[in-house]
Amino acid sequence: MPQVSMIPAPCRVLEALPQNAHDVRFVVEAPPLPAAAFAPEPGQFVMASLPGIGEAPFCVSALPGEGTAPGTFELLIRRTGRLTNLLTRLRPGETMYVRGPYGRRVDWERFEGASLIVMAGGLGLAPLRAFVRRALLRRDAFRRIDVMVGARSPDELLFKDELAAWKARRDDVHVRLIVDAAREGWGGRIGVITTLLDNFEGEVDGSHAFLCGPPVMYRHCLKRLLALGLYEGHLWLTLERRMRCGIGLCGNCQVSGHYLCQEGPLFSYRELRQLREAV
Repeated sequence: MPQVSMIPAPCRVLEALPQNAHDVRFVVEAPPLPAAAFAPEPGQFVMASLPGIGEAPFCVSALPGEGTAPGTFELLIRRTGRLTNLLTRLRPGETMYVRGPYGRRVDWERFEGASLIVMAGGLGLAPLRAFVRRALLRRDAFRRIDVMVGARSPDELLFKDELAAWKARRDDVHVRLIVDAAREGWGGRIGVITTLLDNFEGEVDGSHAFLCGPPVMYRHCLKRLLALGLYEGHLWLTLERRMRCGIGLCGNCQVSGHYLCQEGPLFSYRELRQLREAV
C-alpha cells in the first residue's frame, strides 16, 4: 500500500472551472512527492487546506492519468463556509495545500466481469465520476454500465460536458438524467432519482451498484435495488461525513466505534448494516 505524507504539500492550481453558482472544478498538480506516494483510487479523498484558514476533506473526482494528464488530479469544491469560499476563489497559478490520499483502497478487480450501476445525487457525482472514468478506461472488463444522475435543477447538474460525452457513447454506457424541478427548456425527466429504476432494463445478476448522495436518497435507492435482486455485498455507498484528520485520531468521523476515514468512505451495504448510525 502506498505511503502517504501527513505534511500538507503545496499543489499548483492549473484550471479553475465553475460548474454553477457554487461549485468549482479544479485541475491541480499532484503533490511534489514520489509518484507512488500519490496514487489515489476511486473513492479515496484528500485533505485540502489554506495556511492559517483551515483544512477539509474532498473526494478525488479524477485520478492522475485517468482522463487527466499524468501528475494531475481533480477536486470539486462547493462554497459552504470560510475555507471553501476562499478555495473556490483560487485561480490558475495559485496554490492550495494537499495531503493524502486517505481512505480504504478497494480491490477494483473484484468488479471486473460484472455490470455496473452508478447512481449519483447532486454533489454525489463528484466521487462517482472517478468510478465511471475508471470503468470506461477498462471498458472491455465490464458488461453493461448504467449511470443515473439526479439534481435539484438543470443548472445544478455537474460535469455537463462530460455527461454529454458519456451519453454520446450510446450503447457503450447508458446515461439517464433527472431533476427535481425545471424551467422551460429542459427536455429531460423531472422527478426523484429512484424513478429512473422504474422498468429498469439493465443487468441485475452479479451487478455492482455505486451510490452517493443525500441520506434520503440512500434509503430509497437501497430499497429499490434490493427489491430488484442486487446482493447486499454488491451495493456500495460512499459516505460523506465530516473528517478532520484522515487517520482515525480525532474521532470526528466515528460511527458505532468505526472510523469512516480509515475503513471507508466506500462501504458495502452488507458492512453498513452493522453501522446503524451510518445511513
